[in-house]
Amino acid sequence: MSTQNEKLYSSTGELDPHFGENGLVPMPSPTADYPEFVSRVTAIGPDNMIYIAGHASQGLLAPSVYTLTRLNDNGSIDTSFGKEGHFYDYFYQSDRSSFHAEQIIFKNDRIILTGSLFYRENGFFIHDKAAVRFLSNGTLDEEFGEKGKYIFHFPDTDIAASAYNEECLKNARSKYAAPPRSNQFKPYSREASSVQGDHIILLHTLGTFEWTDSLIIRLTEDGALDTTFNGSGFVRVSHDNFPFLELQSVTVDDTGNYISGGDVRADYYEQPEAIILVKHRKDGSLDTSFQQEGFLQIHDEDPNYGLRLIKTVKQPNNRVLCLGFRFSKVFGELSGFLISREADGASNIQFNSGKPVFTNVNSSTTFCINADFLPGGNFFTTALVDIVSRERHYAVARFLHNGAIDEDYGNGAGWLVYREAKNFTIEASTIKNNKIIFAVDDEHDNIIHRAIARGLMP
Repeated sequence: MSTQNEKLYSSTGELDPHFGENGLVPMPSPTADYPEFVSRVTAIGPDNMIYIAGHASQGLLAPSVYTLTRLNDNGSIDTSFGKEGHFYDYFYQSDRSSFHAEQIIFKNDRIILTGSLFYRENGFFIHDKAAVRFLSNGTLDEEFGEKGKYIFHFPDTDIAASAYNEECLKNARSKYAAPPRSNQFKPYSREASSVQGDHIILLHTLGTFEWTDSLIIRLTEDGALDTTFNGSGFVRVSHDNFPFLELQSVTVDDTGNYISGGDVRADYYEQPEAIILVKHRKDGSLDTSFQQEGFLQIHDEDPNYGLRLIKTVKQPNNRVLCLGFRFSKVFGELSGFLISREADGASNIQFNSGKPVFTNVNSSTTFCINADFLPGGNFFTTALVDIVSRERHYAVARFLHNGAIDEDYGNGAGWLVYREAKNFTIEASTIKNNKIIFAVDDEHDNIIHRAIARGLMP
């Protein structure tokens, strides 16, 4: 197994002095009624405006609302959007429901948020998948779904998993606060969504403490289940050898088929046994010609190490890039990884000779969270560094199409390290126009202060 040779130095990434104040824009809650705020997702729209989807509450277990904010290019609030620059409201029934945005999608001059919805109904605690669409002025688009919103409720009424669903919400909320001890880390693996033509693709997880399955859901562009997909609008994905399967990311190949990525576990409380890739045809049927009856397991070659997937990204030439981190089962050390696979699941031998690329920034614990491809196949990788520290921060590397780090970038290091862009809760970043937007945190007076930062990428 090959490891990317790291440099023991790196170029310091600078924040953009023309953005906010010295590159930082404070992000307090948009409403005093729900004072505790966290930024969950960042995006830059086709209009080059900056969008931040978040969550505001009265406390960790208290009533909450979901939020969407728009910033101008210089970091100022766009007061023409929503209510003085913000939208905020409860998602379903009351502010006792809790919607956690996981993706921002732009299509046809509309803004779509997808995410997880938690609420209590008829004595049960329920975890559903949901989406909401906005007009460009920050108001709900009531032509989407039911008055602007779509909620997917799994039709199997035999699943009464209140305790499991409450644990899912507890885990989601626990990421809002800094870890209590420096040796803990909780990566935020969102169930990413995508758009394919006139369809919106959602991923959702359901289960109990004894099993977990994932769903691939396809909506029409106006927020209804597309019943031409598997005859129902969704596909349930499970694995015969592992009771726990969770998908985090989906890519659409050049012919419209779906390759979803996640992990499998033998026990609810254990680390993943392997990365899993699964392929479905565009009609929703499992492509059993893909690897082992439609599934591919990716293990670390060293049994003392494991791999955890954060995201998959479509590469040029119909390939799939897997990103995440490698962990020691004994010592807990972390390295970011990149793994490239062909559309049929075979190793991409043009990428590091078919082997994973492992990377650390300045010998620090690192995991890779995103990739953005450039014309010609080279790409930027965004990572978090010093994961087990309260000083953890973002870094960006440029890699060549073959998986080698580009040593012409970052003054010979290949990396730009943004030490001022600290993050110890929910990570989110977006690259566009040679700049990167980060969701960042600052902690003083025992209070976590949220902000958005913009880094320069020379």
